[in-house]
Amino acid sequence: MEDSAVRACEFEERGFVCERGFFSRDEVARMLGEIEGCVAEDRGAKSEGSGGASREGEMIFTTETYRRSEIVRSFIAGQRVIDFLRPIAGADLWVRWDQAVTKMPGAGVFHWHQDNAFNKLRREHFQIWVALTESHEQNGGIWLAPGSHRRGLLPHVRLPGQRQVRAEVGESVCIDASAGDLIVFSSLMLHRTGPNLAGSPRVAYVAEYMPLADYDYAAKAPYFVVARDGRSDPHFVSQVPGNTAHNKRLYWKERALHRVGEVARRWQTALQQR
Repeated sequence: MEDSAVRACEFEERGFVCERGFFSRDEVARMLGEIEGCVAEDRGAKSEGSGGASREGEMIFTTETYRRSEIVRSFIAGQRVIDFLRPIAGADLWVRWDQAVTKMPGAGVFHWHQDNAFNKLRREHFQIWVALTESHEQNGGIWLAPGSHRRGLLPHVRLPGQRQVRAEVGESVCIDASAGDLIVFSSLMLHRTGPNLAGSPRVAYVAEYMPLADYDYAAKAPYFVVARDGRSDPHFVSQVPGNTAHNKRLYWKERALHRVGEVARRWQTALQQR
């Protein structure tokens, strides 16, 4: 109970908490194997013209791995993870999205940003970042700006495949991490990753958690619930969490624009396949 209170206070003050060695070597090895399998699967799908992992230079983004892997689902919905998140994010949680990020040697900078600038959500949500390989400044490790979550959503400028904050960042720190280390941080936290100047890939896994009362207008069914009443309860549901009249009104414009974008993407795909 005491540890939980300290963790909650630290998160409220700094916007992030770290736990060294949270996942065991065996857990990390299994997870890394699953991610590498998903990367290979997506590369194969992409070569056949049917989508797959996106790639920005030598930076590989592999998304929604929890939908295809029981190992990933167990990794992010285990009771130890739920217990760690509970004082920060609450007792009833779902995962809106995940991705693995592989920074190959020579990969460049991913600029300072807040996650809400990408997904356009108005509520703070909670991100776990897990080092699946060693991560440090030399190989493109993660940088955080302590306390920046208290500034609210800041203006961003669009870049190819990125958003970059248009504000002073202030104090920042690079978090050196060993495989298995866990960082939990706010979606409003300013963060970035530097270039990979080392000779080996740097791999990290990210999952974003939301309270069951919170809504994501762009999430795709089925939806992955991970905890109820503080207990691990991983299962998929057909109705999006937070599906209330209030939330629908709150996001009416975003929902309309998202639908238009989905129709345009389907037309573009159909034209490319002719």
